[in-house]
Amino acid sequence: MNVRALLTVLRLPHLWARWQLLRDVEPFLRLQFLSFAWESGLLEALRSPASREDLFERLRVQRTDLLEVALDLGVALKELSRREGRYAIQGRRSRALLHDDGDPLAAMIQELLTYHGSVYQHLAERLRGAPLGAYLEKTGTMIARSSRVSEPFIASFVRAVVGADRPVRLLEIGCGSGIYLRYAAEANARVTGVAIDLQESVVEQALANLQSWGISDRFAVVVGDIRNPPADVSGPFDLITLHQNVYYFAPEERPDLFRRLRSWLAPHGTLALTSMMRGKTLAALDFDLALRSTVGCAALPELQELTGQLEGSGFSQVGATRLMPLEPLYGVTARS
Repeated sequence: MNVRALLTVLRLPHLWARWQLLRDVEPFLRLQFLSFAWESGLLEALRSPASREDLFERLRVQRTDLLEVALDLGVALKELSRREGRYAIQGRRSRALLHDDGDPLAAMIQELLTYHGSVYQHLAERLRGAPLGAYLEKTGTMIARSSRVSEPFIASFVRAVVGADRPVRLLEIGCGSGIYLRYAAEANARVTGVAIDLQESVVEQALANLQSWGISDRFAVVVGDIRNPPADVSGPFDLITLHQNVYYFAPEERPDLFRRLRSWLAPHGTLALTSMMRGKTLAALDFDLALRSTVGCAALPELQELTGQLEGSGFSQVGATRLMPLEPLYGVTARS
């Protein structure tokens, strides 16, 4: 840098803030690159080192110049390395996405860039009354995948409420990928039941998963709205679960929902739900904004408000357990 250029830099107003903002570009570009590399198949193609020509062929590239610059970006971000004309995966994030359990992380990135990105893009106009976004239909499968990021924390809660070696008839509301049915089945060989989800694409994904896990004979999965359930959904149930979806019900309709679910429970049955609660962490605040900007969603619930609604709906022994360190993710149980 010559002296004149250096002096120009030093005279810039808000120099430190400018430098910080420029540094903030790097994590933004990293997420963009990781999303592209996952969706395009680039990461998969680089399970073993490959030249540009190899990648052109493997990815069926028509516009080679775009991939060349994207590869340079990956190297600059240190997600890729280039040695003797061959590219390889270098970054820990890229390696994590390629791991067997990397799909939820990839979906989380996609959700942040597409769904949450649109929320912030339109937030200013929505402050002044612009319509909320109809995101759920297009993002249902992606959200079902990305929600599995919190799976390890919820899995232990599922095992605890299911118990072991006792017959349990389970109703799961909003089954997502079906993963928590799998944990329930693994924890207790005598669990059977039914799951319901609003979106057909999500149900299809769950059915395929249950089949691959060898437990499709233990659970029926149906498309429907629990507010107006199909005939397949009928009690009594020993356990009813709602995982990370109570915010799809407006606060004013939850008491009626809880009373209905309580009426479907067998004597001494349990309602168990998991949810991020309202809080001041970055994750909770970002999620709350996304929910409030989405048609058909309510704000993140307050923990005390939610437990109070359960008690007011006739449940007893209402308790809450924090499931994730540093984040307001809770498991709540209530007895009929």
